[in-house]
Formats: sequence, structure tokens, C-alpha cells
Amino acid sequence: MLSSVRSSVARSARPVRLQVRQASSSSSSSSAPQAAEQATQKAQQAADKAKEVAGQASQRASQLLGSAQQTIGNALGSYKQPIFYNAAVAKEFAKQVYQAEKLSPPSFSSVSYTYQQFFRQAPHFSFWQKLYESGEYKRWILYAVEAYGIFTIGEMIGRRHVVGYELDESKYAKLT
Repeated sequence: MLSSVRSSVARSARPVRLQVRQASSSSSSSSAPQAAEQATQKAQQAADKAKEVAGQASQRASQLLGSAQQTIGNALGSYKQPIFYNAAVAKEFAKQVYQAEKLSPPSFSSVSYTYQQFFRQAPHFSFWQKLYESGEYKRWILYAVEAYGIFTIGEMIGRRHVVGYELDESKYAKLT
């Protein structure tokens, strides 16, 4: 609905170009200004009609949004103002952090290059020796622990249980 309002407003805001064909004979030269004037009037009427339709659509959209905002506001009661304020502050803060830290995801080519380099160097002992001497192994261990932790949390969510799987023992009692 909102996109149709935008497109109709954009169409009505465009300048109207008139294309009038000038006749080559002298008998119709007096009717050319009249035709141009009629075309201008029709174009103006069409533009006015488009503005009217866009205004009606805009008014209807604002009514719908207004009623939705009022319903949400009534549901939240006195907590409405602090919740909306805190949400706006959190949004702006997150936006500033995102821009300041340049937190865009890495491109596929950079990720691919990193993995290719690792798998080329990993079989060589000198790579691991250099990693140990520089102290980078600590960071790599931390990454491995994080990856294992994320995997473990995923397993817990999948099992819907923290330790082990819940088994229906009645099925297995017959076997023993």
C-alpha cells in the first residue's frame, strides 16, 4: 500500500511535458494554439486528479498507521514512552557502533582466501612452530574453544536437554 502511494506521488510530482504537433498547412495554424491550450488543461486536470488520489491514499495510510500505533500504545500503557525512547536510543547507538567499528561481514573472497592459506600452511611443521613462538596459539585455542562451545549449545538445543538424550526405557526393558 505504501509503495503504491509513493509511486503515485512520484508520478504526480513529475513535470508534465506536452508534445504538440505543429501542422504544416496555414489553415490549421490558428487551431494549433487552441490544441496546445486544451492539451495543457487536460494535463493539468490529470495532475490534479493524481494529487487528489495520492492525498487520499496518504490519508488512508496515516489513518491505518495511527490506529495501529494507538492500539500498541494502549496495550503498553504508561510504559509506552520509556520503551519507545529506549528503543530509539538503542537503535542510534547500534548504528553508531556499526559505523565506527566498520562491522560489515567479510566478503566471500576474503573468507575463501583465508581458508585456502590455512589449509596450505597447516601440514607444515614450520607454520605450527611460528604460531607457538609468536604466542598466536593462545588466540587459536580460544577460537577452538568458542567453536566447540557454540557446537555444544546447538547440541543442547537440539536435544532439548542439557545432558544426554532422554530415552524411553520401557522399550529397552524387554531386552534385558
